[in-house]
Amino acid sequence: MELTAVKEFVNKNQKRAYFLYAEDEQLLFQIRDLLRKRVIGDDNSMSHIKLDANRCTPLDLENALNTYSMFQEDILVELSNCNFMESSTQHAMKEIIEEYLKNPREDLYFFATYKYENDLSKKNSYLDGLKKKINALSFIESIDSLKQKGMVSLIEDLFVKQNVQVSKNIPVFIGEVFRGNSLQLEKEIEKLIAYTDGGEIRKEDVLAIMEVSDERHVMNLLDLIFTERGLGRNIKEILNLINDLLYRGEKPEMIIGLVGSRLRMLFKVKILHDRSASSQEIMKHLRTGSAWYADRISKVSGSLSFKEYNKLFHVLLEHEYMLKTTSVESSALLEMMIISMVNSRDVK
Repeated sequence: MELTAVKEFVNKNQKRAYFLYAEDEQLLFQIRDLLRKRVIGDDNSMSHIKLDANRCTPLDLENALNTYSMFQEDILVELSNCNFMESSTQHAMKEIIEEYLKNPREDLYFFATYKYENDLSKKNSYLDGLKKKINALSFIESIDSLKQKGMVSLIEDLFVKQNVQVSKNIPVFIGEVFRGNSLQLEKEIEKLIAYTDGGEIRKEDVLAIMEVSDERHVMNLLDLIFTERGLGRNIKEILNLINDLLYRGEKPEMIIGLVGSRLRMLFKVKILHDRSASSQEIMKHLRTGSAWYADRISKVSGSLSFKEYNKLFHVLLEHEYMLKTTSVESSALLEMMIISMVNSRDVK
């Protein structure tokens, strides 16, 4: 089912239990955010219970589904990473979900999801059969990845949101060459607008700045952590992107290594910039022919104080050491490191 059709179901407010799955996890987040806004409004409300199927127990899920609100709002129970629902294999949590979808509460919203890897794993015979058994208040559906038409529409909306006018062929062209999810697309559009700096956006600009390989997904993560305004503040968006990277099969160790490399690069550019190095010197150090890229990295490096760099290196070295000497799960270690990093900003 297309994203717009699923959004219509949420807006009609006729369902209380949702089980959704998609290849592009950001589409699941969009639906989740839309439902949360309708049900409770506040992102930090205690009425939003978040569970990760990889970390919680069946009892945790049962307790959540039996929770009653102390406030004048409904309860939203979110359960992510439900990949055990991809087949008919027995699982304790699967039995709870199946029974709940057959008899959901009217005063509680249940939102369960999982991300599948590719079109080959999209088909789910188990859930197709379960659809026929669930209550009218429940909803099971897969969300289609954005097709060309939907992609072009989203690109046009992103340009409008940024108050940027482009020729009609540019959104179509971007839709043809871009490969990635909706969050990646938004970040690439922002880079493109910054690169052209108010000038006309041409196809050559798109090819110059919008990377076409999966490497850009990791680069987007680094751009969310280290920004021209200092350390990233949208921790939820950062963690969502990390989860997407891990789903894609990227190793936590690799991501930690890349974060460390970016931090060390920014620190060196910070020193060069404080020594009044020219743009050409910084370009030479970065081994780039792009003055725009060198200027951008200079701004990012300069947005951090030496005190913040000290905190960041302490966090990085501490977690690199833990990665090598402890049995802590590497994905959990990665999340802890990122949270500690973005919380290292100076109090102003």
